[in-house]
Amino acid sequence: MADVHIRDARVIFKEDSDPAAVIFGQMGGTPEDEKSDLVGQANYHDGNIHAIDGVDLDIHDGESIAILGPSGCGKSTMLRVVAGLIRLDYPNSGSIQYGEEDWTLLGAKERRVGIVFQNYALYPHMHSKKNLGFFFKMHKREEEVDERVEIVSQIMGVGFDQLLDRRPKALSGGQQQRVAIARCIVRDPTVFLFDEPLSNLDAKLRSRTRVEIKRLLRRFNITTVYVTHDQSEAQAMGDRIAVMQAGKIQQLGTYREIYDNPANMFVAGFVGLPPMNLMPAKAEHGGVRVDGHFVDLRNDALGSREGAPVNLGIRPESIELTHHQVDGSVPVDVYWVESHFSEQRKEVTFDLAGSRVIAKRPLEEEWDRNTTVYAKIPVDEAYVFDADESRLI
Repeated sequence: MADVHIRDARVIFKEDSDPAAVIFGQMGGTPEDEKSDLVGQANYHDGNIHAIDGVDLDIHDGESIAILGPSGCGKSTMLRVVAGLIRLDYPNSGSIQYGEEDWTLLGAKERRVGIVFQNYALYPHMHSKKNLGFFFKMHKREEEVDERVEIVSQIMGVGFDQLLDRRPKALSGGQQQRVAIARCIVRDPTVFLFDEPLSNLDAKLRSRTRVEIKRLLRRFNITTVYVTHDQSEAQAMGDRIAVMQAGKIQQLGTYREIYDNPANMFVAGFVGLPPMNLMPAKAEHGGVRVDGHFVDLRNDALGSREGAPVNLGIRPESIELTHHQVDGSVPVDVYWVESHFSEQRKEVTFDLAGSRVIAKRPLEEEWDRNTTVYAKIPVDEAYVFDADESRLI
C-alpha cells in the first residue's frame, strides 16, 4: 500500500466531442440530463471543455477521501483518472503516482484498482460466487477462488454466504451492492474507488450500507476515493473531503474544517444542511451594512475595504430570533416555517437584503408566517466574503 499523488491533472474534451460519452462510456453511456449538467458546469478555454482543470491531490496510505460536488463538477472524471479509465496523456496532462510507481500512462488493468459503481455492474447470468471469482478465471488463477471467496464471506459478515448461489436478479439493491463490494475486496486492490455507490438505495438501506462500507474500510485500511454529491455521505465516509466545482478542488479538509472555515462563497453555500445564508452588504467601520442596518463585526480586515461591496454569511443555526426587538437585531418578515420532527427543529425563512434567509430554531418555539420578528447575527459567528473573488476575508 502507498500514497497516491496527483499533480496538475487536466482533462480536456475537444469542442466537437461529447464529454459525457467519454467519461461514462465505459459503463454504457449516460442519460442526457447528466450530459447537460457536465457541460454546464465545466470550464471552457479556447473552445475546449476542461472537465478537470489543474488539480493537485494527495491521498495518504489507508485514507478515505470523499470527493464532493454538484453534478458536472468533475468528481466522476477525477475518479476515472485515478482508475486509469481516463489517462493523462494528450490532450490531457499532469501526473499520477502510486508510491514509487508512475501511473500516469498506465491503464486500469495495470493499476489493479477496485471500482464500485452506482449500477453495481454485476454479470446478470452469473450467481454471486461466479461474479466474485470471474477475475481469477480471466487470469487463469481459478484455484484461488474457493479460498478467497470463503475469506471475503467472513469479512462481509452475517448472511453473506447465503447470497453466493443467487443471481443478481434474485438480490435486492442492498444485496447487489454487498456483492459488488465483495467482488472488489476479493481482488486485494491497490485503491478502492466508489462512484455514487448508494444512489439507487432507499434512505434506510443507504444508511445501513454506509456503516457497512466504513467498517470494511477501517478493517482493511484500504486507500479509498469515494465520489458523491451527498454531503451526509461525504461526512460519514471521508477522513477528508475535497469539495469540487468547475473542474477544480475548491477546498480540502475534514468536514469540520470546511464547515467552520469555508474557503469561498461556493463552499459556504454548498456545505451545510441547510447551507450558509449569503447576502450582499457593504463594508463599514469594521462591520457591514445590510439592507440599511449596520452589523458591527469588529473585523479589522474590513478597515481597508471601507464602502466596498462584500457578502455577509451566517449559518442557519447561528441566527438568533426574537419576537421583540433587542440590541443589534433587525426586523424581518417571516415567509415560511417548516418543522423537521426527526431533527427536533424548525426552519424559519425570511427576507433580508433581497435574499431568502433560513434560521434553525428549536421545534418547541412558535413562529408564524406573515409576521414580523427580529433577527440578530452574533458577531463571532458571521463570515464576510470578498464580492469580486468570493474568498473569505
